Amino acid sequence: MPAPTTPRSASPILASSSWCIIGGGNMAGAIVRGAIASGQIGPDRFVIVEPEESKRLEFGRAGIRVFATASEGARAVEEIESPASSGHFLLAVKPQVFPRVEADLRGLLDSAPRRVVSIMAGLSTSLLQSALGTSARVIRLMPNTPAQIRRGTTAWAPGSSAVAGDEAATIELFETLGMTVRLEERLLDAFTAVAGSGPAYLFYLAESMITAAVREGIEPNAASAIVRSVLAGASELLLTKSEQTPLELRKSVTSKGGTTEAAISVFDSNKVNDILTRAIAEATARGKQLSNEPPNR
Repeated sequence: MPAPTTPRSASPILASSSWCIIGGGNMAGAIVRGAIASGQIGPDRFVIVEPEESKRLEFGRAGIRVFATASEGARAVEEIESPASSGHFLLAVKPQVFPRVEADLRGLLDSAPRRVVSIMAGLSTSLLQSALGTSARVIRLMPNTPAQIRRGTTAWAPGSSAVAGDEAATIELFETLGMTVRLEERLLDAFTAVAGSGPAYLFYLAESMITAAVREGIEPNAASAIVRSVLAGASELLLTKSEQTPLELRKSVTSKGGTTEAAISVFDSNKVNDILTRAIAEATARGKQLSNEPPNR
């Protein structure tokens, strides 16, 4: 697998790029806020298309231009395009919503080739290219929710219509939100099972640890604070001690005949490793199934 990339210094490519983001939900908000907070791109380079008035008002208070329709957003982004960087359409709606904006987008894309960046789960680049026409140069990305705090992990794959250089501003945008890695598109379902769903696995573990702590007599608020701190600290060790494998880190905590060994033996006897492997395989299979289901029309 190619080595992941990490955030780079400010680039004129990102700073001069323009973005029409279709959908103003949580991930769209995280992308815009994180990118602006990085100092590498200004709020004037973004246009949001969002039908819900309350969300439009929220973006407007942040100094971002926001519109109710894709055609309005496209006209606005054309005004801020630079000769070196044409506008990007970033599709941040739920897959089932895509058919409602497809016709508008196709009409807009007919006028000139455009970079279309999709973070919609389950919709392949080939499906998007077929739906949006030959002028759509599609790149597909899968971010995860820690992007909200600029600690995200994003995989990306270019579609067959993308040309050299199409990904430059897109990758730089998502590098402001954390780590990025290029994968073959066929691996995005596995990535989603590991990284997209991964935060939920950690939260599930946190739930169980808090419940266990309370059963052992620790007050609930204290149990919650303790577990959050433990998991945050252990996660930081995973990052900062990258020369050590997770197995080595675990062994460094596990003394023979001690409390940790007693707990790990319960995990092993109940085949927790196998359970996690099966869970990720099931999530991957479900992702492939969703990818083969056309969006509701």
